[in-house]
Amino acid sequence: MKNRPHFRPNPYYEDLERMEEAVMSILPNLEMENTEIHENNHKLKKEITFSRNLLSQLLMENTCRKKLVPLKQESKEVHLDCALNQKYLVDFNKKDKDQQRPDPASSGLRKCKRAGIGHTPVRELPEE
Repeated sequence: MKNRPHFRPNPYYEDLERMEEAVMSILPNLEMENTEIHENNHKLKKEITFSRNLLSQLLMENTCRKKLVPLKQESKEVHLDCALNQKYLVDFNKKDKDQQRPDPASSGLRKCKRAGIGHTPVRELPEE
């Protein structure tokens, strides 16, 4: 064995081994931090997606409300028109019934109609 030459270790190799040990001791901590950061990043992406969807929904709701205001106003106007038309029809029916009542003076008109003499009365339409 003495015939073998003695190899002295390289000082750079020893420094490299010490640096490797230091890095290998830090590696598990870095892996844990990486896992935590990845999970936090995933949670933040979910929150961002939720916030964007919420913002989109709020903008859509705001747009719908802006469109709904004129529709409500138009609906009120339509209901008012319907109420006025209904009142007009009720008044018209009352006037029509009043005109259809037999008058004692119109009995002569009936006799004339049976005989084929005279003219038929014309109804007057109510003014608007």
